[in-house]
Amino acid sequence: MRRLTEPEQEAAAVRDTTLESLLASTWPWNVDRVKDVICAVAREQGEVSANDIRLLLEDRLHWLIGPAFNSLTHQRGLLANTGRRVPSTSAATKGHGVSVYRWAASTDEAA
Repeated sequence: MRRLTEPEQEAAAVRDTTLESLLASTWPWNVDRVKDVICAVAREQGEVSANDIRLLLEDRLHWLIGPAFNSLTHQRGLLANTGRRVPSTSAATKGHGVSVYRWAASTDEAA
């Protein structure tokens, strides 16, 4: 993966701050549930995307999938972005790509 330019790094920092603010304003158990589902699927399958998770959660939690992936990737290091994208199965995204992540944590870190 290429290194982000300085403007891209600044944009990513703003994105991360915004997502964390959104996560902080929702019920913690909803965020934890989404993260738990992502981690369980990633551990079992090795790789995971939002398409896999969306099928396992009720609609009201779908908006948390992106922020949860971001948190698990950037802050906790449990997931790593593979750099691959697959077409989204969500009609709302009109088929745009979603990132594929791989399980990156040891069993001890995930506990």
